Amino acid sequence: MNGWRERYWLVKQGCCGPTTDKWWAEDFVCCEVPVGGDTAMALEVFTSREGAEAELRGMERLAPYEYYPRAAKHLEWFSEKKPDETVSEGVVEIVAYELVEMLDCYGVPYVLIDPPPVDEPISERLCVEPASVFVEELRRLLLKVIKKDRV
Repeated sequence: MNGWRERYWLVKQGCCGPTTDKWWAEDFVCCEVPVGGDTAMALEVFTSREGAEAELRGMERLAPYEYYPRAAKHLEWFSEKKPDETVSEGVVEIVAYELVEMLDCYGVPYVLIDPPPVDEPISERLCVEPASVFVEELRRLLLKVIKKDRV
């Protein structure tokens, strides 16, 4: 993992929010990633809001009105809305310890960190990590930050 991040951004599945105060991994976009000679599911995790918003815009370009099903019914409303507002509604900012809790509870096998937008070619190697390794590294870094704050 490339250093400490206090916050991460995830892209919501569809336009519905959680029914509780707690997010689950299945609330967010996952994708198949190559692992060895096979594929596995990975949660897409972004280290910047801009990266998550680029992914969401790419999803909308590839499948208009599928990501936001209500938009098909309200085409006039949707077309008048500013793109940045629409995108921001589909991106969730999550603090590191919440991401750790979510990954612990769900059992997602991998995380894909900062993937390129879905509608752009993959120009470099994907950063795929086992979720357990990602979580342990986050925990270690969280403890380091907590200890530093106490001094």
